[in-house]
Amino acid sequence: MKNKIVAILLTGTVIMSMIGCGASNNSEQAQDKSGGNDTGVIKTEQSYVRDEDDDGFKPLKEKVTISIGKSENSSDSYENGDTSGDNYVLRWFEEQLNIDYEYAWSAVGADAYNQKSALVISTGDLPDVMTVTEPQMRQLVKAGLVADLTDAYNTYASEQLKEAYATTNGIALDSATFDGKLMAMPNINPGADGIPLLYIRGDWMEELGIREPKTLDDICHIVKLFQEKKGSIGLVASKSIVSVGNNMYGLDALFALYHSFPEMWVTDDNGNVMYGSIKPETKTALENIAKLVADGIIDKDFAVKDSDQCNELVTSGKGGIFFGSWWNLQWPLSDMWKTDDSVKWNIYAVPLDDNGIYNVHMMNPSTTYLVVRKDYQNLEAVIKTLNMQRRVDSGDLEIPKPKEDSYSSWTMFPFAVLMTTYDDKEKIAIGVNSVINGEASYDDLTKGLQSMYDSWEYVQENGIQQAAQQTQANGYCWYRGADAIVQAEEHMNRVYASTYAKAETMDKKWATLEKLEDETFLQIILGEKSIDEFDKFVEQWKSLGGDEITAELQEMVSSK
Repeated sequence: MKNKIVAILLTGTVIMSMIGCGASNNSEQAQDKSGGNDTGVIKTEQSYVRDEDDDGFKPLKEKVTISIGKSENSSDSYENGDTSGDNYVLRWFEEQLNIDYEYAWSAVGADAYNQKSALVISTGDLPDVMTVTEPQMRQLVKAGLVADLTDAYNTYASEQLKEAYATTNGIALDSATFDGKLMAMPNINPGADGIPLLYIRGDWMEELGIREPKTLDDICHIVKLFQEKKGSIGLVASKSIVSVGNNMYGLDALFALYHSFPEMWVTDDNGNVMYGSIKPETKTALENIAKLVADGIIDKDFAVKDSDQCNELVTSGKGGIFFGSWWNLQWPLSDMWKTDDSVKWNIYAVPLDDNGIYNVHMMNPSTTYLVVRKDYQNLEAVIKTLNMQRRVDSGDLEIPKPKEDSYSSWTMFPFAVLMTTYDDKEKIAIGVNSVINGEASYDDLTKGLQSMYDSWEYVQENGIQQAAQQTQANGYCWYRGADAIVQAEEHMNRVYASTYAKAETMDKKWATLEKLEDETFLQIILGEKSIDEFDKFVEQWKSLGGDEITAELQEMVSSK
């Protein structure tokens, strides 16, 4: 058992990829769309040769230069004269791999970067390397402007990088594969970011003698008791309703209870692509959620509240139950402990359906893509850079800091591509639990996981209030959220999209369709429109471009 756990931990995790950042399990719609490509390997004939002693991290024999279109993070900070284009992180990568990283241009913030990259793509004047969106990647591939990375990846990719891609169930590499050729390197987001969890005031549960909830009826019972005995409002929710990938104050879990997955492209009974928001199950979900609002189970004012207002309700003690993400214990909830150590928050993967299953939508593993200019010759340098970024992110290797508290983030890496694993957060809980339970030693953990354990141990020895006041509670909080997912694994049904791609027609018509959906769903839930309006919405959605988009996505899926 110990050896198995240690083997898992060797792929590791690291703190710098915590925020913003699953293995498949019983999925109704989990598909290996890569034709068996779940090993992280693209099948092709190789034209590159790797030295026998090269594990993917060996420096290049001759120094090469990579010009980069760089997305910068406004929150990154630099000291001792460092800049975004010349800092200790970049210099370390350069020393390790014998590569010069030069910014052809950079842009701060997503909007500015997207504008710049769109302009560059329109002119065809690409840097050697840049990150793009999925539609932009397709545009570049169609125009023949980017390099085929298949052979370079197969030859130079480290085992660690291939293992990371394998955790996505073949989805990541397949999304960047066209006619059997790997045309970009996808990022990997942690799948846990798409899993909603129910947060409940544990101290209130103890005070009122409330047992652990499992069903929706249990949740309703708790809400009513909190309202009656603690003066709490109902389930805290925001006007977002559904957001695959950001579950703070959403109602995603209530839709999933009825096997409804809005804002996802799912597979219908005939194996075809279908938009989850127009399925009959979604109508059922809307009808039942509307009843919860009418009965006061869900805060009736949710439609006018944003996430900041919800945060205030929860942290001020006015709300004791909400759906959130695995990291919400760290923020915004940990601040409550600074002044009140009696506060407790329990985390659950509920409500379960009639079969005792917790259904969850799984977010897209890859949302950005690293493309390489077609005529760039040093593809080995690109792949080795990604190898090293993955190695550092895993916690297997640490970049020496000028000072102990020097700022560090994956956004400072040469390429603005997060290379974590899809099951990264689950590994937090597995790692920490292995030491807590005596199944592995502390030394078996990566440095990132050791930090998690250190935080957990600090809380056990000094209490949560002191930990929060001394900023020692973060790792403990992240561990608790990740552990809630791991503990629910046996009864969790992870539902993957039939495709995460974007159809070309979406650029012209999706904004209209999205507005129609948001307004209709909100009006039904608030009781302003009858549930019968759902059928009218479906027909209107189809006629306004939905059918056209569906056909395009079906063709894209069928051509894979």
